[in-house]
Amino acid sequence: GSTRQGSLSEYITVPADECSKVPDGISLTTAAAAPTEALTALQGLRKAGALEGKRVLVVAAGGGVGFPSIQIAKALKASEVTGICSTKDVGRVKGHADDVIDRTEIDITKQLADRKYDVIYETSGKYSIFQLKYALKRGGAFVSTIPSPLNMPPLSYLVKALTGRTYATLMVQCNRPDLETVGGWLATGVLEVPIDCTRGVKEIAAARERNSSPKKRGRVVIKVKGGW
Repeated sequence: GSTRQGSLSEYITVPADECSKVPDGISLTTAAAAPTEALTALQGLRKAGALEGKRVLVVAAGGGVGFPSIQIAKALKASEVTGICSTKDVGRVKGHADDVIDRTEIDITKQLADRKYDVIYETSGKYSIFQLKYALKRGGAFVSTIPSPLNMPPLSYLVKALTGRTYATLMVQCNRPDLETVGGWLATGVLEVPIDCTRGVKEIAAARERNSSPKKRGRVVIKVKGGW
């Protein structure tokens, strides 16, 4: 939201149109963990247009944005969703995607030629449209979570002319309708947000260390009740 108050404060004020009621049956821990990544996933996939009947590839499908992206792509009626992830995340991603590619076993910049997609959502920030366009159908959409001048005129026109594909990035906007959509998916089991651990606000150093750990398996949540 637009608040400039500290994110680890026990109480803050936010605009009413940038929040929504936590659905019945959803814990405050899950409600805290879900919005940022789920909104990034939803709004990023929207940049590609309607997904119904489309083949979608999500890069870094085991990550904070990638994992909800594979689930939301299915909710938006994509015909086939493929996730690229590291070995440790294959089992978890396989539970939601139609196909899973272990990025440690192939060079995804060269070995996806037989897997043409309508949409590639690159959530890791490591690959460009020029590296992956060979796996993207002509007329398809490449979406990245990393802002770039390449998706703004006049460079966007040049990219489309050179690649035959649409390139988009996003700046996430917090808004009530999207939060309610995410909340509905959480409440009905369409969307799963794994929680790695919770820490008290006085354990912030340990929480940050865990959040940066390659062993992390989900979101790290800080409980601020009681304050510092």
